[in-house]
Amino acid sequence: MSRIRVLDDALVTLIAAGEVIENPASVVKELIENSLDAGATHIDVNIRGGGIDSIVVSDNGSGILKEDVPICVLRHSTSKISKRADLDAIMTYGFRGEALATMTAVADVKITTRHRSEEIGSQLVARIGADVSVTPSNRSTGTRVEVTDLFSRVPARRKHLGSERVEGQRVHEVMIKHAIVRNDVGFRLIRDGEVILDCPEGQSARERVALLWGSDVAKNLVEVRYREDQIQITGFIVRPPVSRGNRGREYFSVLKRPIEDQRLSKAVESAYSTLLMSGRFPICSLDISPPISHVDANVHPAKREVRIQNIDELVSTVRRAVKLALELETPPEVTDTLDAFVDEETVPYRYDRQPFETTERYEDTLIEQQSFGQIDSTADILHLEEIGGVFRVIGQIMEVYLLLEFDEALVVIDQHAAHERVLYEILRKQVNEGKTAVQELLEPIVLHLDTSDVERILELADVLEDIGYSVSSFGGNEILVSSLPEILGKRANEDELISLVDRILDIGEDVTEKFMDDLLRVTACHSAIRAGQTLSNSEIRKLLLELSKTPNRYNCAHGRPTILRIDREELDRRFGRTGVAYFKRYKARHGIKDDLDL
Repeated sequence: MSRIRVLDDALVTLIAAGEVIENPASVVKELIENSLDAGATHIDVNIRGGGIDSIVVSDNGSGILKEDVPICVLRHSTSKISKRADLDAIMTYGFRGEALATMTAVADVKITTRHRSEEIGSQLVARIGADVSVTPSNRSTGTRVEVTDLFSRVPARRKHLGSERVEGQRVHEVMIKHAIVRNDVGFRLIRDGEVILDCPEGQSARERVALLWGSDVAKNLVEVRYREDQIQITGFIVRPPVSRGNRGREYFSVLKRPIEDQRLSKAVESAYSTLLMSGRFPICSLDISPPISHVDANVHPAKREVRIQNIDELVSTVRRAVKLALELETPPEVTDTLDAFVDEETVPYRYDRQPFETTERYEDTLIEQQSFGQIDSTADILHLEEIGGVFRVIGQIMEVYLLLEFDEALVVIDQHAAHERVLYEILRKQVNEGKTAVQELLEPIVLHLDTSDVERILELADVLEDIGYSVSSFGGNEILVSSLPEILGKRANEDELISLVDRILDIGEDVTEKFMDDLLRVTACHSAIRAGQTLSNSEIRKLLLELSKTPNRYNCAHGRPTILRIDREELDRRFGRTGVAYFKRYKARHGIKDDLDL
């Protein structure tokens, strides 16, 4: 007896459903994309029980012709392609002709539709184990698809679904991904009777982002419009330090089709380079438009991935597009940028925003003001128009931070982080121009290393020389260092250089552009003013003036913030100089009857 058999159509469709329909979110994705292909300008999604109990997707698209309604739920039925050549130029979201057919294999489906050229619509009902029925129906132009009891007859699949909350969140995420890319289309999500998302059609990218991700993200939006050869990159990135703790807000699409691709994520993260702290990730939405003939969309059943010719070239183009957008973007005024540093989403270090409980005893206590030098002298006034205006230098505290007064706020600068950024930009510019400033050592320094470390450093000799390090074998496990980057010269001693070598070895990657960038960061970090180093007034002024003229001045080379702003309002809260009770006590003490603005 033969052991090989041809599976019947019902079983084939059920197997295909396992590839296309994974959960309620995948149902919503397929139906949204059908609506977009139909030219819909508004799409409503209504789910119950996380979409497990019920999913209803309605649109105002072109609708389905009456004679096509019975066919639309058959496997491989599609209006998107008709011949082999069409697969090489797919411009639509759907084309495989499996979505509706696989839904009918794992759920009950009802489709109500009317084509714009017809006066009477149609309703199709497909229930598992029953014949498909089609009847006339009245409705406006467009289509409504209702999917109920998902996987109820496939218990092995249903038990692997998440909770209603988890599945509902997945549906929400699918909606956001499409709503961000297609801000020309209106989207509404109703979950268990509650409106969760409501985006009007025709919004600008900034308006759509403000609605979905908040005003802090929207006000830091940077538009990306870049063309190189036959590749066009459009969309937006978000200016640091606004960021995420994971890649959940790195969105990519190819010809408006949302996709997932780690190579694109890494390209964007590489472009941000030193602008974000370790563990922080960019926020972006980028649509990539290569020649249509270079895109193969038929590589994943759920269409989450596409294959693109010359992908390495495309990834490099994305990186350049993002890097250029960041470089060309005019930095915001210091007031806007510094406000971002007290945002809970972007900075792990945050003051407790609850005010101290104030008593009369504390209010009457006089604390002698400690002097930070001649703070009233005109010598302590700095005109730093590049970062927002005129600052009054207060001084250095804890041999770590510089204090400035600016526009009803206290500005705190991390001296090491600030100097690291200044030096990194100097080094980066020198390397780009091939004019690295080098200091020849009158007495070369001999480093005693492990044999394996010696081999690795000698392998890197050429790339190290590009930024000013001249290293050679001195026999055995010793290396001779005869020149250094000029900015590092004043710290030239054996212990410092061994520590630097350790950090270079920790980079642990092949010699690539990223390796060079990491090498520049390490060099800048080792060359910068350290915490615990006392600065004179002239050194403080010099550092602040250099910082004000430095690109990306708001982060160190490793992405940490260089500048923190504490508003007068925050200080007043911390000292209890707020609230009705405070003002009443103050007025009573001083016999004041009129309103007083402190």
